[in-house]
Amino acid sequence: MAAVASTALMSTAAFAQSNTDSADLSVTATVDQECSIEDPTAVVFAEVNINEAPGANALLLKNGSQSQSQNIYVSCNYAAKLSATSTNDGLLNAAGAALAANDPLDFTNKIEYRVLLNSTDASFPNLDFRTRLEAADSVNAGGAFHDDALLRVVIDRDDTAKRPVAGVYTDTAVLTLGPV
Repeated sequence: MAAVASTALMSTAAFAQSNTDSADLSVTATVDQECSIEDPTAVVFAEVNINEAPGANALLLKNGSQSQSQNIYVSCNYAAKLSATSTNDGLLNAAGAALAANDPLDFTNKIEYRVLLNSTDASFPNLDFRTRLEAADSVNAGGAFHDDALLRVVIDRDDTAKRPVAGVYTDTAVLTLGPV
């Protein structure tokens, strides 16, 4: 009788094991490297501050600086480079070249400026591009970032030593995010 009971238990256990099975399923996904930068609002200095008083400092940019600020989102899902360049190497008054050439030691048809892109959460190093010093500037982020960054454009008296001739000055600063 014990042998019959033992056989019945073994049959039940063997039968239960035969109707189940398992297998591993590998799951992978890939996220491509991506960066995005919000389009900044155009910066317009309607009137550059010059010294209108007569004397040795007449027509020079006034002491101090003028600036405009805005916030723009910059984002990369990997450690990327943030860079800035200028298409004219500064604010250029092409039509004023002849005016400046009349007295080139005192006058210029180019106004130097700065572009500062500052992280508001310390997720990337601050970018400080100065047209007077360099054709381009860049910083490298240590990892992924998403930031409502502060973008400032500054005309500083110390950057332009000569008197700017009258007219409209233009430039395009190019902000780029991409591989290091």
